[in-house]
Amino acid sequence: MIVDLHVHTKFSDGLMSPREVLKIARRIGLSGVAITDHDTVDGCLEAIRANVSGDLLVVPGIEVSTPSGHILVYGLHEAPRKNVSVEELIDYARSQGAVTALAHPFGKVFFGKYPIVDSEIVERLDLIEGINGRIPMVSNRKAIALALAYGKPAIGGSDAHIPEELGTATTYLLENCENVDDFLVTLRKGLCRPIGNTSFTNILGGVVRRFYRRVLLTLNIITLR
Repeated sequence: MIVDLHVHTKFSDGLMSPREVLKIARRIGLSGVAITDHDTVDGCLEAIRANVSGDLLVVPGIEVSTPSGHILVYGLHEAPRKNVSVEELIDYARSQGAVTALAHPFGKVFFGKYPIVDSEIVERLDLIEGINGRIPMVSNRKAIALALAYGKPAIGGSDAHIPEELGTATTYLLENCENVDDFLVTLRKGLCRPIGNTSFTNILGGVVRRFYRRVLLTLNIITLR
């Protein structure tokens, strides 16, 4: 199974609706997707409701902003409180049966690293995002090395904000997952591999396309449905 585990919608800073994400995911042949809007689960919950046919694995997700870095959480149906620390977030996620992943550890303004990279807190996280579709491969390789150093499974996600970015980085699941519970178990077992190969050309192209799409939305030439 191939799933995109890092996607943003109009419920945070993305320029897609959850329904549009599902439509594109089907078109490009993904098995599933996790909508991980910043600090809200509204987008993923709408996607779950919209997945009437059940043909896609739609994972409830969120990208939580903490002082130490961004943390992806899979399996939450309710967002944590604002200004939560990484330690508190990990405890909350575990109490809900959710799984945590360090997002783009070396992706702070492309090449910088987040403070959490130098912290022992990494040991408490379940996963590390090894390939992010909007981060140069030099930084992604550092993320993969970090995962290996801590013995953590690595995942991949596009970090898509526009349709063209969806699926540019994904996660290959080594087991078939019929539901979210199966998915979480597969991640915990480390039966996942990141897929993707980003380039500066594609990253810069995404910046231009996001700007253009934002202009079209501002002028009401296109709408998000």
